[in-house]
Amino acid sequence: MKGKSKKRRIRVKKDSLLRKIVLVFILLLVVLNILRYAAYFKKEDDSEMKISIQNDVNIELAHDVYIDENNVIYLSEDDMREYFDKELYYEKNDSNMRRYISVCQNKVLEITESENHIFVNGAREKIKGAIIERDGVFYFPISELQNVYNIEIDYLEDKNRLNIEKLSEEKVVAVVNRSTNLKYKMTWLSKNVERLQQGETVTIVQKMDNSWVKVKTSDYDVGYIKSSKLINEEKERYDLGKADYSEFDVEKATLIEINDSTYVNFDELIDKYDTRREVSKEILQQVIEEISKLEGKDVGVRVNMTSVQNVEDYYRFLKELRANVNDVGVCLLVVNQSNLDENILKDVVNIVL
Repeated sequence: MKGKSKKRRIRVKKDSLLRKIVLVFILLLVVLNILRYAAYFKKEDDSEMKISIQNDVNIELAHDVYIDENNVIYLSEDDMREYFDKELYYEKNDSNMRRYISVCQNKVLEITESENHIFVNGAREKIKGAIIERDGVFYFPISELQNVYNIEIDYLEDKNRLNIEKLSEEKVVAVVNRSTNLKYKMTWLSKNVERLQQGETVTIVQKMDNSWVKVKTSDYDVGYIKSSKLINEEKERYDLGKADYSEFDVEKATLIEINDSTYVNFDELIDKYDTRREVSKEILQQVIEEISKLEGKDVGVRVNMTSVQNVEDYYRFLKELRANVNDVGVCLLVVNQSNLDENILKDVVNIVL
C-alpha cells in the first residue's frame, strides 16, 4: 500500500509540473503576440508634424520644418538637396552672402541669403521670405518657390500636416467602392486610422504584394486598405520628366555651333556662376535670333569643347544652359569627350553625340 501511494504522489507531481510548463508556454505566447501587435495600436504623437512629399509619406526630414509669422514655410538646405535638387550649390557674393543656384527642368534659380527676391532664368521676382540661418542651418522659403520647382504645397494647421505635390511626377488615384476602415498596418487587427466613405477618392502611394494598397487621403492621412475596396483607378497626372527630344532630327535641324574657337578661354569662363550665366545669355540670344528667322523649324545648340579641363563646372554649365534653351523649345546637343562621363552628360543635356 505504501508503494502505491508513493507512485501516485510522484505521478501527481509530474502532472502538476507539466501543467505549469504548458501554462508558462501559453503565457509566453500571449506576451509575444502582445509585443508583436503592440505597434499596430501605437498612439501617435499629434504634436509632431506629418510630412509627405509626393509618395514619400510620413517622412523624417534632416531638420524640422520652420514656419514664420507670415506663414512662409521653410525647408533646410539638406532637405532641399534630398527632395528637390541634389546638385544645389552656392557661391559667396561680394558681400560674403551665400548665393544658391538650383536647376529644375527648364528653370535656373538664383536665391541669395537674406534677400527678398530671386532670379528665375534671369528674371527678377519678389518673394515674401528669404534664405535664413537658424542654429547654423540654412533654410529655404520653399512655399515661395512653388513655381520654380513646379510643386504645390498644402499645410493643414489644425492637423499639423504638410503635403508637397510634385506636379511634374505621376499621380494615380482610385475611388473607394464601399465604406471601409483605413488601417494603420496591413492587417484587420490593426487600429483604424480613419473611416473612408464610399465614393471618396484616394491617392495610391504603393501597391503591396499581398493585395493591400497603401493610400493617402484628401487630408493626408496614410494607411492601408484591400485592393478589392478600390475601383476606377486612373492616372490623374503623368510623369513629365525631362524635356523629350528623342525625335529631334539632327540632320534636318539648324544647329548653332559652340566649340573651342567660340570661347578660347572657356575653362576660365565656366569657373564661376556669373561668367557661366553670361555665356549662357550670349548663346540664348543667338538661339532667339535664329528662332525668329526660321519660323518654327527645329533649332538646336551643339556644344563641342575638346579642350575643356574644368569638368565639374562644365557639367554645371551644360545643365544651366539646357534649362535656358529648353525654356524656348530648343534642344541641347553635346559631343562627348574622353575625359567626360557619358552617364552624367545624359543627365544634364538632351542628346549626347
